[in-house]
Amino acid sequence: MAKDLQILPLGGMGEIGKNMTVYEYGRNIMIVDCGVMFPENDMYGIDLVLPDYKYIIDNQELVRGIVLTHGHMDHIAALPYLLQEIDVPVYGTPLTLGLVKRQLEEKNLLQRADLRVLSREETLHLGPFRVSPFAVAHSIPDAVGLVIDTPVGAIVHTGDYKLDETPAGGRTTDLQALGNLTKNGVLALVADSTNADRPGRTETEQVVRDTLNRLFAEAKGQRIIIATFSSVLARLQEIMTLAQLHNRKVALTGRSLLQNVELARDLGYLDVPKNLLVDVTARIPKGQMLILSTGSQGEPRSALNRMSDGTHRQVRIGEGDTVIISGGTIPGNEEDVGRMLNNLFERGANVIYGRMATTHVSGHGSRDEMRAMIEAVRPKYIIPAHGEARHLHLHAQLARDTGMDTGDVFVLKNGIPWLSDGKRAWTGEAIPLDEVYVDGRLIGEIGEVVMRDRQRLSQDGFIVALIPVDKRRQLVGEPQIVSRGFVYLNEAEELISAAQNEIKQQYKRGAKDLRRALEDFFYRETHSRPVVLPRFVNV
Repeated sequence: MAKDLQILPLGGMGEIGKNMTVYEYGRNIMIVDCGVMFPENDMYGIDLVLPDYKYIIDNQELVRGIVLTHGHMDHIAALPYLLQEIDVPVYGTPLTLGLVKRQLEEKNLLQRADLRVLSREETLHLGPFRVSPFAVAHSIPDAVGLVIDTPVGAIVHTGDYKLDETPAGGRTTDLQALGNLTKNGVLALVADSTNADRPGRTETEQVVRDTLNRLFAEAKGQRIIIATFSSVLARLQEIMTLAQLHNRKVALTGRSLLQNVELARDLGYLDVPKNLLVDVTARIPKGQMLILSTGSQGEPRSALNRMSDGTHRQVRIGEGDTVIISGGTIPGNEEDVGRMLNNLFERGANVIYGRMATTHVSGHGSRDEMRAMIEAVRPKYIIPAHGEARHLHLHAQLARDTGMDTGDVFVLKNGIPWLSDGKRAWTGEAIPLDEVYVDGRLIGEIGEVVMRDRQRLSQDGFIVALIPVDKRRQLVGEPQIVSRGFVYLNEAEELISAAQNEIKQQYKRGAKDLRRALEDFFYRETHSRPVVLPRFVNV
């Protein structure tokens, strides 16, 4: 009986982040990427969101390896959590593995991890899967796409890419190599959809270099502070080259930036001119100083955000400073970024961000590049990936516009498997997946009920009702009400008195669910739904 290939997304479908895809044939599984998603604004107290990889743990004896496309957190940062559960080889290019090692060191897992270098000159054999990487241009060096040859046909898994002819670092997407690897045709294309709502082509990194060069010249005599993503190493190289050209020293601030620069230098991905780097506290004239910082997304603990609110220990921003935000705002971060920008302006800085100048370009291809990828690969089927629902559907629409039949285009959700025997393709029965929240040391213990309570607490606060009872569970004395984030008790005497009477009446009636009764009472009186916690006190 012929076997079918199954492609099962555990993350990355209908969302930006949490990228993780399972390829399964017979009793063999390989995994592409293992990333996290950063919490949305209403995920109170959550640090990270992981893919639900229970399917992997339940079938771990079938897993032949994990292959990584590049070193961004939304593709690698769930590894320390998964590798606590299973023992499996991890393959990646040198820089990608360097970033993985740092993640594993922080979790004390590096010694037990089996990390193996993925070479673009060799084909990796994982059971029935033959994996051949090809170079892609992205906003981090050493990124690759994958050609995965299976017994039923070849799959092209693009990872994150753009078709930039003049990228920072000089590494273009190698369509020629991709063509050589797929001479016998492509069964399916699993392709990046991030910029499916952007017409044309994504601008080249050369535009950013030209803009920064102009801004450096205009900021003569002023200190320059640039905030960018710590993983955009090719841009960091351009900034350092420009700094030397304009006779400026460079200081680094921000933990992830310091770590990534050190790693990239050690691996040869970053060439830092001698004597260019100085300590952030060095006594350098303002017109000769450039500070590279984390914080382009307004993260509360980032270096630039601490500068903006005056809590950075070493850098005070004011008049005579030019601040350049060299990073596009990730959806969901608009409020944090806006608050930080306002603070920077109020401190007197000259702030350049967003559409004021092209100080950042996306690492993902836009619609014309996505069309070019489809036409270069000419797949029998296409599976849009890596994007929110609108991106996946727009990518699917684009595929149909290139001439693909509607039945050959599959928009999947996480947990829905795609299957093929090489001649036809279909979707299988969905497996249930949950959001796995990381809150400090809690991993997966925070569920939907807790998240709903946190949302209600953020909106309406909470009430604790202390109910005095004797040994016979008879009510004695007056119930006490404690409120936080709901009403100020000294100014709500009438409401509190009515609540105390409600408690006494409900208790005498033998109410089985006193909490629900009190929630209904407060909603009737205020149209708010605070979290209510009744507590009995023995007296």
